[in-house]
Amino acid sequence: MNNSVTKFLNEIKVLDLSRHYSGDLTSMFLSDFGALVFKYINKSDEASYSENDFWHRNKNIIHIDFDNEVFAQRIQSDLKDAHILIHDYQFNTDEYKTILSLIENNKNEDLIVCHISAFPVNSELKHELMIDDLVLARAGEMMVLPGHGEGPKYLMHPVTSVGCGINSATGVITALISNFISSKKIQNINSTLMGGLLLYASNPYQGDKWRDFASPTGGAPFYSNYKCVDGYLQIACIHSGFVEKAAIAIGIPEILVDPKYEISGGKPATGGFRIEDPVLRQELYDDIAKIIITKTCAEWSEIFEESDVPYAKINNINEALQDEQIIHNKLVYRNGENTHIGQFIDFESGVNTTNNTKNYKRNDFQLPLEGFKALEVTNVIAGPVSGRILANLGVEVIKMEPPGGEISRPFEVGYFQNLNRNKNAVCINTKTEKGKSLAQELIKTVDIYVENMRPGASERVGYGKADLDKLNPTIVQTHIAAYGNDGPYVHRPGLDPIAQSITGLQSIQGGNGAPVLLSMLAPTDFTAGGMAALGTVAGLYNKIINETGSIVNTNLLAGGILLNGAKINNYLNNKDNVKFINKDQNGISDFNRAYKASDGWFYIYKNSDDSQKLYTKFNSLFNEKIQSVCELEVCFESRKIESIIEKLKDSDIHICKVNDPTIDEYDFLLNPVTWDQVTGTNDHPSLISLEIAHNMHGFGLDNVDIPNYPKLGEHNLYYLSQLGYAKEDLEKFESEGILNSEA
Repeated sequence: MNNSVTKFLNEIKVLDLSRHYSGDLTSMFLSDFGALVFKYINKSDEASYSENDFWHRNKNIIHIDFDNEVFAQRIQSDLKDAHILIHDYQFNTDEYKTILSLIENNKNEDLIVCHISAFPVNSELKHELMIDDLVLARAGEMMVLPGHGEGPKYLMHPVTSVGCGINSATGVITALISNFISSKKIQNINSTLMGGLLLYASNPYQGDKWRDFASPTGGAPFYSNYKCVDGYLQIACIHSGFVEKAAIAIGIPEILVDPKYEISGGKPATGGFRIEDPVLRQELYDDIAKIIITKTCAEWSEIFEESDVPYAKINNINEALQDEQIIHNKLVYRNGENTHIGQFIDFESGVNTTNNTKNYKRNDFQLPLEGFKALEVTNVIAGPVSGRILANLGVEVIKMEPPGGEISRPFEVGYFQNLNRNKNAVCINTKTEKGKSLAQELIKTVDIYVENMRPGASERVGYGKADLDKLNPTIVQTHIAAYGNDGPYVHRPGLDPIAQSITGLQSIQGGNGAPVLLSMLAPTDFTAGGMAALGTVAGLYNKIINETGSIVNTNLLAGGILLNGAKINNYLNNKDNVKFINKDQNGISDFNRAYKASDGWFYIYKNSDDSQKLYTKFNSLFNEKIQSVCELEVCFESRKIESIIEKLKDSDIHICKVNDPTIDEYDFLLNPVTWDQVTGTNDHPSLISLEIAHNMHGFGLDNVDIPNYPKLGEHNLYYLSQLGYAKEDLEKFESEGILNSEA
C-alpha cells in the first residue's frame, strides 16, 4: 500500500470528542484522506493514550479536562469553522445535552454531526452503553461463532468497532458530497456498533443453516485448516476446480470419481459448502487430516504453490509482522527503530479535467448518492459488499456478469441474494470482441468502476487502469484484491480464510488451542468490501470537488491487519493482549464473559481490575459466599436469566441475555436490537428465511424499499438501449453468445 495518498480532504476540519475505538477509527480514516483532525483526549483517559497508537496518526491531539468550563469554551470556539463533529456521548445524558446545546448555539450551518452509539437513538436500546461485547451478545452473534468448547464464544476481533468506524467515515464523506450538490442538507448522522456488526452479519438469520458453519476448522473438508508437523495450514477451495487440484496434490484423486461425494446433477460435492451429510463430511476431513499431518507447513506450501491451490500457513502476530506480502504492501513498515501500522486504503487522484460537463446539482433526494452510477464487475463477497453499500447509499449499481453468472450465483446460498439486492444486472461475454466493446461503452457512462478480479484480469479484457483513464478520465476506479496489485503472493488465488491465516486472525481466535476459522463471518472479506466502499465514496468527493478521477485500492490483507490492529499495536508496544478466561472461550475475565443460567446463557460486563471487590458485591447481591469463578458458575446455573438480570439491574455491572438465532423461537427480525436496521425477507429454497441488513448509515432519512436481487442479464435491454441498440440487436447478440439472460 502507498502511505502517501492524495490529501484531498485537506480543507475539512474535524473535531473528534469520542472515547470509543470506533470514533478513533472514524477520524483516522478521515485523517488518512487529509482532513485536519483535532482529537480531544480527556485528562481522565490519559493513562490509556499513547502517541504510538496508529489510530491517532496525523491528528492534532488536545489534552483537556472535559468537566470544566475551559473545555466548553474551547469547543464553542472550534465549532465556528468546523465541518465535522464526532462524538459518542450516551443518549440523553448531561454530556449529550451539553454538546447539543453548544452545537445549537454555534449556528454553524455547514456542520455535520456524527453521533456514534451502541444502538440507534430511535430504538428501544438507545440508552445502552458503548460496549462491543454486549452488542454481540444481544445480536446473537456469540452463539453462532465457531470455537472450542461449550456455549457462546467471545470474539477476539473488534468487528463492531471496525465496522462502525468504516460506516461512520463513509457516512461523513457521503454527507459532504450530498450537501455540496443539494439544497437539502444532511446535518446529523447516527452511526452504531450494531450497524458495524451488520456490515459483517449482513444476512443475520438463516435458520438452521448457522449450524453448518459451527466447526472451528472450517465449512467443508477442502475449505478448512489442518495441523501439520510444525504448525497449521489453511486451504480454501471455493469451487470444484480448486478441489480437483487439491485432491491430486494431497494424493487422493480417487475421491473425485467416488459416487458418495456427488450431489444431484453429478457435480463434485467436495468443494465449497456442499457436503450436506455431516458424517460423510467429517470422515473426509479426518482422512485428509491424517495425510496433512505427515509433512511440515513448508513442504505442503511448496506442493500447493505448484498446484495453484489456495493455501496459507496460519501465522501468529509475530509471523504476520514478518510476512513478505504484508511488508511489501507497507501494511507494517519500519521508521527508524520502530515498526508502525500503515494505511489500509491506497488512494491516488488523477489530473484535473476541464471537460467534465455532467451536472450533479439537485434540490431533493431520497438517498444521498442518487444521480451517481457504478459498473460493478465483482464476485463472491468483498466486491459485492462494496457495490451493495454504494447501492444502499443511492448509487445506481450495474452488476456486469459473464455468461454463466458470477461465481457465487449458482451456489444457491443466501449471501449472493443478500449482497446483490438493490442492483441492476447485465450479462456480457467480454471474451468476445463485441462484448469487450459493449463493456467499454458502458464504462463511458458511469461514475464508478468496482472490480475484485485477480490482478491482470481487467487488463486482459480491455478495462485495466490505463484503459479506464482513456475511456472515462474522471471515473472513480476501485480495485479490491486478495493480496494487493503486486508483490510475492499476487499470482496466488486468494480468499478470506487465507487472509485470516496470514494476518493472524485465526491464531488469535484460537487462543492457546488450535486456530479457529471464522468462515460465516468472513471478516477480511467484509472489512475490505466496506473499505472499498469508503474509498469509492472518497473518490466521488474528489470527483465533484476537483473534477478528477481517482484510483482506489484495498485488499483482504489490509482488512485483516485493521481487524488485528489493536492487538498488533499492543504487541509492538510491549503491552499484553487479552486471553480467553477458560477452555470454552466464553470470555476474557471473570466479569467479562458469558455464563450459563438454568434457561440459557447471559453476558456480564464490568471493566475493573479489582476482582475481589466485585466478588464481595456478588456476595451481597445474591446472599451467597462467592469467592471464585467456579462458585459464581454454580450460583448462576440454578437461576433463571430474568432473575439474575433483576438482581443486577441497580448495580454498575452490565448484563444481557445472549440471544440464540439457531433456535426456532428466535426471530431476528422482531428483535428490538435490529428491527429498525433490517428490512425485508427474501425466501429461498436453501434457507428458512433471509433478513437483509440495510440501514447501516443513519442519515435521518425516510426508509426506501429495497428491490430483490436481479436475475442474470435482467437489465440488458434497459442499458444497451441507452447506448443506441435496438431489441433486435440484443437478440442477435444473444444468438452469437455475446449476451446472456435468464429471461
